[in-house]
Amino acid sequence: MESTLSFARGPLLSFAFAVFFLGLVRQVGLTLAELVRAYSRAGDQVIPFGRLFRQSLGWIFPVNGLRGTRIPYTIASVVFHVGMLLVSLFLAGHVQLIKKGIGIAWHTLTPAIADVLTLITLAALIALLLLRLADRAARFLSGFQDWFLLVLCIVPVLSGYYVAHPAGSLLPHTLTYLIHLLSAELLLILIPFTKLAHVFLFPFTRISWELGWHFVPGAGERVRIALGKEGEPV
Repeated sequence: MESTLSFARGPLLSFAFAVFFLGLVRQVGLTLAELVRAYSRAGDQVIPFGRLFRQSLGWIFPVNGLRGTRIPYTIASVVFHVGMLLVSLFLAGHVQLIKKGIGIAWHTLTPAIADVLTLITLAALIALLLLRLADRAARFLSGFQDWFLLVLCIVPVLSGYYVAHPAGSLLPHTLTYLIHLLSAELLLILIPFTKLAHVFLFPFTRISWELGWHFVPGAGERVRIALGKEGEPV
């Protein structure tokens, strides 16, 4: 077990971070290239970047989602994203691993705050899972990837809490730590290639949607021809 743990903390962790960073660089590069290509072909190149930036902020602070029947889902989603980000970046153990790998460190959360954030994040994840199970439309629209990624996010949070509090765990501490490492590393590897990439790609989403409506010159007439409506008014 100790040799497996050493491998997970060493080479496997380095591999996971390498795939994570290189995969994200690839995703962002491809996205920017497609945006530039779409912009160069657009018939109308007047893009309201200010409005699009404000709409993107609306994804981070979804005030419009705080009404209707989606309020619990919106609150749980925001709490999960914020909590996961803070715990991942500012937990003392995580920062120490990063410092060991690249020699950079920063201020960390106190153990008490880290515990509270971890439990809140875990509660938000479980709430998202239950809300998706309870909503018929959400169940219908959810595929295997949606369920798998949601459960996968729960595993490192839950196991990480018991790594810090081994007395409450039903599993041996070494096994709990190994589960935490392996689940977190799998999450890192999958982020650039799954829906989780939206965490980094969301600033470009609104721009791509906007450019989708700025058709290339002559596109309208080609659509008429394809539909057999050539010469007819729109």
